[in-house]
Amino acid sequence: MILYGAIFAICLGLGIGFHVQQWSSGETASMGMFLMFSALSGVGYGALWLFLKRWKKYADVSPVRKLWTLLVSGAILTTIAGITSRIGTISAPVLDLGPGFDFETGIALTLPTIVKMVVVSLTQAIFAFLILDQIRSFVLVKRSRSSERNWNLMIIMMVVTSVLTIMNGPGESQNDWQNVSMVIAAVFMMVNAFRLSWIVFLPFKEKLAALGLFLVLAAILVLTLGIGSSGNNLLIPGAVDYLEHYFMPLATFIGQIAIFGVLYCLTAFLSLLFHLPTSGDYEQRAGERATMHSLAALVGQVFEGDRLFATIASSPVEAGSADASWLVMPDVESGTLNQQIIAAHNIAPDRIQDFMNCTELVSDMTSSGDALLIREAAADHRLNVRSGDRIGSLLALPLYARDELIGALFSSKSVVNGFERDDVETISIFAAQAAVAIDNARLFDQQVEKERLSRELAIAREVQRKLLPQTAPSLRGTSIAASSVPAQEVGGDYYDFVKLDDHRYGIIIGDVSGKGTSAAFYMAEMQGIFQSVSRLATSPSQFLHHANMALAQTLDRNVFISAIYGILDLKNETFDIARAGHCPAVTVRLDQKSRLIRTPGLGLGLDRGDLFQKSLVEEHINLNPGDVFVLYTDGVVESRDQEGEEYGYERLLEVVDDCRHEDADGIHAAILRDLRRFLGAEEYDDDMTLLVLKWHGLPLDVMSTSEVSLKETP
Repeated sequence: MILYGAIFAICLGLGIGFHVQQWSSGETASMGMFLMFSALSGVGYGALWLFLKRWKKYADVSPVRKLWTLLVSGAILTTIAGITSRIGTISAPVLDLGPGFDFETGIALTLPTIVKMVVVSLTQAIFAFLILDQIRSFVLVKRSRSSERNWNLMIIMMVVTSVLTIMNGPGESQNDWQNVSMVIAAVFMMVNAFRLSWIVFLPFKEKLAALGLFLVLAAILVLTLGIGSSGNNLLIPGAVDYLEHYFMPLATFIGQIAIFGVLYCLTAFLSLLFHLPTSGDYEQRAGERATMHSLAALVGQVFEGDRLFATIASSPVEAGSADASWLVMPDVESGTLNQQIIAAHNIAPDRIQDFMNCTELVSDMTSSGDALLIREAAADHRLNVRSGDRIGSLLALPLYARDELIGALFSSKSVVNGFERDDVETISIFAAQAAVAIDNARLFDQQVEKERLSRELAIAREVQRKLLPQTAPSLRGTSIAASSVPAQEVGGDYYDFVKLDDHRYGIIIGDVSGKGTSAAFYMAEMQGIFQSVSRLATSPSQFLHHANMALAQTLDRNVFISAIYGILDLKNETFDIARAGHCPAVTVRLDQKSRLIRTPGLGLGLDRGDLFQKSLVEEHINLNPGDVFVLYTDGVVESRDQEGEEYGYERLLEVVDDCRHEDADGIHAAILRDLRRFLGAEEYDDDMTLLVLKWHGLPLDVMSTSEVSLKETP
């Protein structure tokens, strides 16, 4: 920009020097000097045009504000030119520019005249360039390749027409070539003058203001930029003469800008005049677009319910399609299906309840499956509208989300028959968007609740994992392996070990009926009972009896716990076991087949009297090296493959027979491998717990002195 300013200043100074040289010498300049002056003037004012274009960057403001800025700039420039032109008078001597160029100059070439020519020409050029740049910003609204091409072709033809007049004298008529060029430029002026799409976007007040501003601008153009003779130019006397004597192509170019400016002002004035009646419709459409944008933003965002409901309720009013609106939905928290006013705009909820029954109207919409349009509210028997309610007509639209009616959007107008077809269509779009937004909000709430429960279940799973033993006890002559896998995040299976005295250990495995969080709570209770009661009981049956008495106070009637409890005596090499309705334990000896220990017994919690204790029978086993005991829950034997066949007891016994020579870890791993192979999957349908105990004999001392870690999952 600085470069363009410098070029213009240099060229302007040299041009002034050209006129001063003519004045001081009193002789006509040679053809070479004249052409050099013409070239410098063309380059200089071209640089001025580029300088103003770079300097005058119009911000994204309204067209009315742009016109005000242009008129203020024009008033200042016109004032400067008008004052300058009124200093002194104009005479008309004859100057000879050389062979073939004799004509009446119409102006005395004196030093004051030179100053007048320069100042008037410069101010006129700046004003014309500002006008051209401003009209360009209007013409190229919603620009396209064709609009840019038409604008550029108009400028090119205006420049060509101006250059062709370089040898013309002041007041001299144009030749045929100049006329043809001018006609072509005028055609493109007409094409560009009808680029008025920016008018459609103006509100009513701005259209009205633009009407007056364009009328004033057209008048200024007629009075300042060379339209009419010098005698009729009231604002700047002699403006045309000064321009033509200063530089004829510049005068021609400014004259064409004046013609195009007046033409554009007239077309804009007429278009604004015709668009005034449609301003209200456009403003309503603008409100609809803004409301749709607001609703669309809410659909895809995380939001609070109150904010969403308020936005939905206000959307018909803000779009200009209704005078008041409100949203009704069932009160889910209270568990009632009656429709409640959730949000209202431009009307108090108490007033709505006075003249209408929301539930009744929504029921009518549900029956018809369509919108409800009441054109005359006072005449409808379902409404109790009085004259002071200002409810002339009513529109109710159902809100459907995934084929479920979730509420309704009501809109009202104060006049009878107030809702036109486009109003109904617009509010219908709002209702559809509102239903999606409400459904998204509900899904979001459900997702938040699901994530909260997942976090709580993860914590519960970790707590339950810590309730189970983390390591197996290190017992001389014994190997132990165990694992537990819940079917869900938490489960009701339980196993544990407890040291009763120096040589006796209690071993338990249990299964709470059902699964999930409720089973996990009872499992935790069972763990507390086992750790506290087992040390007080001298036998498995006595422990189960006391446990049943403790659980009878807390277990629901439809809940029971099955369990097997055994006491391992390392000193006497015995294993006493009792079963409370649990799966039979598997035992095998080196010289025998595996068998099931099916001692009688009811599940814990099934009987609250003496029947439970009477049903219990213990089995006393003298241990021999190589004896294996497998304790498990029904998740092992009742697991089903893809065809629905159960794993069953027979397969379990066969696996134990085949791997009886392994230690507890080997037997445990073999059972799980066979179970996975049978299921063909890694997941289980039920909680699955497996505990393997193998007696190696005290003299062998096969166990290490450290504890053996257990895993939650196999």
